[in-house]
Amino acid sequence: MTTILHATLVMERRYNASPKRVFDAWENVEARKRWSAPAPDIAIEYERSEFREGGRDISHCVENGKRAHVAEVTYLDIRQDQSIVVAEAVSLHGKKLSTALISVELMPHGAGTELLLTMQIAAFDAEMENGYQFGWSAALDNLAKEFA
Repeated sequence: MTTILHATLVMERRYNASPKRVFDAWENVEARKRWSAPAPDIAIEYERSEFREGGRDISHCVENGKRAHVAEVTYLDIRQDQSIVVAEAVSLHGKKLSTALISVELMPHGAGTELLLTMQIAAFDAEMENGYQFGWSAALDNLAKEFA
């Protein structure tokens, strides 16, 4: 019997860029490749990228030149310059590790943007909550570099 571990993670960031610019950094796959890699020795490669409602992304986490985790994302709701909601399934070598509902909200904050990221995770592997925490925290920190 598989145990499902549940977690909700909430992360907030403020960026010195308008909601439009922050949204554009999510929409543009080349920008996403830059900021979403959580560490210098990790790259994100997209096999497929369809940023639109109903669209799908398939990306691979590449560590030391080898493909590892696969993330399959379905875009459930996109509101231009305001929010993005996706369903994500993560696997490793064909074994499902987790599924998650992820929402990104972009709110004007002065001349910049306040970002609120909420993840509701169902994990089939005990390490996935830590993986989401590490990966998304680093990615959101990297996103700030897009506006420097």
